[in-house]
Parts: sequence; structure tokens; C-alpha cells
Amino acid sequence: MIQKLRSPLVIVFFTLLLDKLGENIVYPLLPFILEKFSPDGFTLGLLASTATLFSVLASPIIGSLSDAYGRRPVILLCVAINSLSLFLFGLAGTLGLIFLSRAINGVSTATVGTAQAYISDISTPANRARNFGISGAAFGLGAIAGPALGGALVGFGMRIPVFVAAALAAYNFLMAFLYLQESHPRASRSPFQLSHVNGLAPVLALLALPKANRVALSFCCFNFAFSGFTTLLVLYLKDHFSWTASQSSGIFVIVGLTVTYVQVALTGRLVRRHGEARLNVYGLLAVAAGIALLPVARIFGAAAAVVIVTAAVMLSVGAACVIPTARSLVSRLVPENRQGVMLGSLLALTGLASALGPMLAGVLYDLSPSLCFLLQAAVCLVGAPLLRGVREPAPAVVEVGS
Repeated sequence: MIQKLRSPLVIVFFTLLLDKLGENIVYPLLPFILEKFSPDGFTLGLLASTATLFSVLASPIIGSLSDAYGRRPVILLCVAINSLSLFLFGLAGTLGLIFLSRAINGVSTATVGTAQAYISDISTPANRARNFGISGAAFGLGAIAGPALGGALVGFGMRIPVFVAAALAAYNFLMAFLYLQESHPRASRSPFQLSHVNGLAPVLALLALPKANRVALSFCCFNFAFSGFTTLLVLYLKDHFSWTASQSSGIFVIVGLTVTYVQVALTGRLVRRHGEARLNVYGLLAVAAGIALLPVARIFGAAAAVVIVTAAVMLSVGAACVIPTARSLVSRLVPENRQGVMLGSLLALTGLASALGPMLAGVLYDLSPSLCFLLQAAVCLVGAPLLRGVREPAPAVVEVGS
């Protein structure tokens, strides 16, 4: 039993779980922590965009470092950086330090890519899908437990959940240092060269591929809208409904539960019934409807909470359909021998969309919250016609956690 608990897959599962747990503890609290510095939508959007942009810039460099020097030291480095950034965020007394801490935190999110490379190293063709499904479960559990824990701790002080997240990251480093083994043998490593990190050429290659390029652009529309929505949602609930940090964290728990349930229990069956492309379109429509429903909640008075929860569930169901089917469609529409490069390019494109989304959403929110959410819904809708005529090459089943 002890030997199973110390298996590489179990260790990397807990590494990912603790990483996502800490991230999701902090995220719903950002508008409340920013309140005494600059409570406007633009600052919140810019803060979210900063973390995402640094993640996009750092991920290919850190991925290349893991190819050259091994997965273990890079995972340890990223987890240590995560803990440092969270402690700095908890101590930050100026807006500049808050931005610095979130930029550093963005660099640390490369843990995910390196951990997935680790899983690929230790997997066989027979168990690869199962192993990646287990890693997906870590994301789901982190998305559920993180906001719940943050909401429970916020009563002890707004910064307490941040320090708990930092302590979890430090514990994560200790456990990984003691038990995480190297998965990438020296014989398989490639020298580190910055020239290998230039991602523009592969991105252009993806955008030049018929059908795959339209799926990628559609997925960018989704990520642009979804990232803007998740960034501004808590601020909207605070400003217009006087929701507390604990109540706002509860919405993220609902989102996490819904996404996890749909991906585990329903997505595979829905793909078999409707196909990946059609299910992706249905998902985009559900996300757009959920976002557009938020401004309507203001006219419902005491029943506004019901409308908000309904919107969150609709959006979560849609996201659970869009995310795995978009990735699967791209992987099936690009050449077999370029899977890694093309999926990496998709990650870069969607990361850029996720960096730009909160920034623009913040500007629009300060002008009009209703306009902000309605334009996000419209951008999401733009993604649907892009999938017209796209069909997967063969029947497919989306694996759990993909």
C-alpha cells in the first residue's frame, strides 16, 4: 500500500492537486484584496492578464529546460517559485508588489506543462489516456476544494487564505523533493537552446492548416470570453449584489463541481451522440448564454442569486463540452508526426487570448458591467460559425481529463 502511494503517478497527482488547490484558494479573493489599492475593473483585469502573460512567455522556456535537465528539478523549481510568489502576495503592501507577485506566480504555472510531460514519460500507450485522466482529476479537485477552503478561511482575515496557499506550496515542494523521482533519462535529453523556444513558426503553421486553424481560432474566442468572465465575476458580485468573499468562492465551487461532473460522467456519451464539432458548438452557445444571463440578474431582486447560479451552471456545462472537444479536434486535424508542436502552439494561442481577455473586460467593466458581459458573450458566439463544415476524421471519444 505504501509503495503504491509513493508511485510516480500518485506523487505527480498530488503535486498537481496541491498546485491547483493553492491557485484556486487565491483567485476568488483578488477583488477583495485589491479593494484598498485600486478597486476598479481595469486593475483587476490587468493583474489577471499579467499572470497569464508571464505564464505564456515562461512555459516554452521552462518546457525546454525540462527536456534538457530533467523533469524533477524543473518541477521543484516551479513549485518553489509558486510558494515564494504566494508569500510575497500575502505580504504585499503596495500595488506594485502585488503585480510583481502575480507575475512571478505566472512563471510558476509552468508546473502543469512539466508535470504533464512527466506523466507522458512514465506512461505506456495502453495506460496513457488513463494517466492523463487522473491528472485531469487533480485539476477538478483543486477547482472544487480551493475556493471552498478559501471561503472557509477568509473569516479569519483576507490574507490568511493566501498564506495557507503559500504553506501548501511549501509543503508541496517538500513532498516532491522527498518522493518525486526523475522520469526523463539523460540519454533522452536534448541540449537547451533559446532558438528552440521561438514559438512563432509553429503557431503560423497551425494557423495555415485548413479546419484545424478554424478550431484553434474558435477556441481562442472561448478562452478570451471565459477568462474575462472569470476575472470580473467576483468584482461584479461584490459591486452589485454585495456578495462576500465567502459567497463568491461558493460560485467557483459550483463551477468546479459542474465541470468535473460533466467531463467525468457526460462528455464521452455526448460526443458519441453528437460528434465533437457539434458538441463544441453547443458548448459555445451554452457559455454565451450563461455570460449574457449575468446582467439580467440585476432585475430579479431577491431572486438574483438563483439567476447567478443558473448562469454559472450553464457556463460550466458549456466549458466542460468546449475544452476537451476543441483539443481533441485539433489533435485529430493536424499531422500525426506534429502533434506535440501543434498542441503546444494551440496552448500558446489560447494563452494569449486568456491574457488579452481580462484586460479588455476590465476596461469595459468600468464603462458598463452589462456591456462587458454582453460583449464577452458575443465574442464566444463568434466561435460557433468558425466550426461550420468542421468534422472529425473518424468517430471519437473524448477521454476524461483531456
